[in-house]
Amino acid sequence: MGILWSKLKESRERKKVLSKVGPTTHFARHEAEYWMKIFYQDVPNGKLSEAEFVEYFGNFYTSADDGSKTTLARQIFKAFDRNNNGHVSLREYLHGMSTLLRGNTLEKLEWAFILFDLDGDGLVSKEDMEGVLMLYNDLRTNKEGGISEEQLAAIVDHEFPLIDRAGKGRLGKRQFIEGVSRSHRLLEIMPIR
Repeated sequence: MGILWSKLKESRERKKVLSKVGPTTHFARHEAEYWMKIFYQDVPNGKLSEAEFVEYFGNFYTSADDGSKTTLARQIFKAFDRNNNGHVSLREYLHGMSTLLRGNTLEKLEWAFILFDLDGDGLVSKEDMEGVLMLYNDLRTNKEGGISEEQLAAIVDHEFPLIDRAGKGRLGKRQFIEGVSRSHRLLEIMPIR
């Protein structure tokens, strides 16, 4: 009876989370249920750790080098872990997936800002932008044919100063979002399509 009661309690808990989170995403109920099922298949305890995320991400991108995969996976994990508690909950997972799959450009760029803020100081430097784009491009090159590193660097060299109008070398969240949203060249190579 203990196992049955535990499963019933767990099922009620999941439905409760889904009823609160589902309406705040871009998913229809059946889609949110699908993503919840996927999440709990891979993460039965409901807490996806950074190490688990990095391992899963590494398995998804098999042909990129381990350093690129790990670095980018850690940044993506950070973007999902909105409350910075060291794990991704169902709520964070659903919100992240909803943003990436169905979010508008503004929502995706808000998410991307976290991804690009490598040191977590609330600012994105030209080096941060180029570094994340290089990592992402490295993965894309192996999967779908990215652009050369020289082309990517040239785009960042050209576009970053247009966004950084004050010339401080670092972009706050608002500057990043507004600037990137105006740059068709950056939007084409951003990991938010």
